[in-house]
Amino acid sequence: MKMILRRIELALQKYFESREKQMIQEQAPVPQEEWLDNLQVIDLLRISPRSFYRLVKVSNWKVKQIGGRKYYLKSSVLESQ
Repeated sequence: MKMILRRIELALQKYFESREKQMIQEQAPVPQEEWLDNLQVIDLLRISPRSFYRLVKVSNWKVKQIGGRKYYLKSSVLESQ
């Protein structure tokens, strides 16, 4: 009887340990995407406005338009450099 209880105890311990790890991973903060407007991109890359517009034409930056303004995904801008 003691062996059966010990096995149950070990099984429950393993279950709770794995469940605890899973809960910790779920609570880890998800990195937020950072969107930059054109002036922020110019400052980040330290380029002129003309160079910025030339890069916009030839690069594959991810773009989002909100209210007539364009925003560029920071990670996509940095990847292209």
